[in-house]
Amino acid sequence: MEKFRKNCYNLINLKNKGVFGVNKKIIFSFIFLLGVFSCTPLSKGLSMKSEVYNADNVEFYYDLTYKKDGETQYERQIWDQAYDILDKAQDFFLMDIFVFNDYVGKGVKEKLQPLPIAEEFAQKILEKREKDPNVEIYLILDESNTFYGAFDNKTHKKLEQAGVKIGYVDLTKLRDPMLIYSTPWRLFIQPFGNPKNRGKLKNPIYEGTDKITIRSLLRALNAKANHRKLIMNENTAMLTSANPHAEGSKHSNVAFKFSSPIIKEIYEAEKPVAQITKKDGSLKKKLPNKDFSKIPVSKNEKIKLQYFTNDVTVKDISQELKNAQFGEKVIIAQFFLSDRGIINDIRKAAKRGVKFEIILNNSTAGFPNKAAAGELMKYARKHNYDINVKFYNKGEEMYHVKMLSILKKDYLITYGGSTNFTRRNMRNFNLENELKIISAYDQKISKDILDYYDRLWTNRDGDFTLPYDEHKNEKLMNDLLFRFMEINGFGIF
Repeated sequence: MEKFRKNCYNLINLKNKGVFGVNKKIIFSFIFLLGVFSCTPLSKGLSMKSEVYNADNVEFYYDLTYKKDGETQYERQIWDQAYDILDKAQDFFLMDIFVFNDYVGKGVKEKLQPLPIAEEFAQKILEKREKDPNVEIYLILDESNTFYGAFDNKTHKKLEQAGVKIGYVDLTKLRDPMLIYSTPWRLFIQPFGNPKNRGKLKNPIYEGTDKITIRSLLRALNAKANHRKLIMNENTAMLTSANPHAEGSKHSNVAFKFSSPIIKEIYEAEKPVAQITKKDGSLKKKLPNKDFSKIPVSKNEKIKLQYFTNDVTVKDISQELKNAQFGEKVIIAQFFLSDRGIINDIRKAAKRGVKFEIILNNSTAGFPNKAAAGELMKYARKHNYDINVKFYNKGEEMYHVKMLSILKKDYLITYGGSTNFTRRNMRNFNLENELKIISAYDQKISKDILDYYDRLWTNRDGDFTLPYDEHKNEKLMNDLLFRFMEINGFGIF
């Protein structure tokens, strides 16, 4: 550490020592490096789209926390389905997920009474290993589960001791959303490494974890993630917006569960992710080949599935919004809405006579949701376009859903998965995954999705959504700050 401080001191005094000559060279070099890092491509295979497949059925599940008659209600469906996929695995079980721990922030236990979902899930995995030791279990996780390499996750270590193979995605392999910070970090901090289990600082984010290092905290500030949410075995897959962790255990989320030959492409798309996991992981940077030939091909033309990762999602959503025509309706249910391209697509579609109903998490901060909603609502009022926004009536938990549906004349298009509608999630910074479902209106999946939206929008049997006008924030400063943060990658969205 002393050597690191000396290097930083020498760097600051380069001008006085005449090492680089004039300041212009330093500035030019820094700008050049910003450009190099901004153009760095993702590793091959991390951004993909599958072929389109028929499916006999897609099952829709959700977790909901809401108010009814003054009392908080909680409906839980998602994790029982995840455990079912684990229990029925005969060859392998794979979970690629952002957060798999029960760390909680200061005051969260008292305010939220969180459920120990990660502990519960880990116990299910241990029971599966004991019951079916020949079933291989793979976990691909984000670095945040070890606070960016600061310490070993004790729960994960127990799983590894039982034969579970775990890999943590090396976030340095991903593109940087906040170049003004990440460029100097890569130059002056990353080369010194990040020793594990040698921390001396109290974790400023979570209570009760092991101590962290300054370098792990600086690594966290690069603000990117393996944000995917996939749970699968050799026959069935589920994409969800949920994470198995205590702090998010009361969040409202959705999930889509299905069996189709598309599962082969979904599994193949995980291999490039495994390849960029850290070399010290028990996964050893590799997933084996698997046989999916026994999954029957569906002849049902009324449900079609397509799978996307990373920026391919926003390209497809944007194209479908461009294709939306007068009289059609788009429903958006989102944790975060801030991506400039999507906002512009909404505006243009509304101008063509497309109707929008948008449900957003009612964040106490004015951005991004209230700033984005304010922009759209002011635009709609000015031109008399049909855009309507409501905020989810959340408590201490979050409305963590990531969905968009387009109601065409003869069929429904729905997107669901890990992708928030933000620059970081949509523009090849995080690792993300998304399922596109095209379904006829007489299919159960269409009916279930539309019933979910209707229940929330109309407040049927609960107080789910709040009127825009009572919770808006259309202040100019809020809008300007939101735009600045989105462009530069600042903030958590």
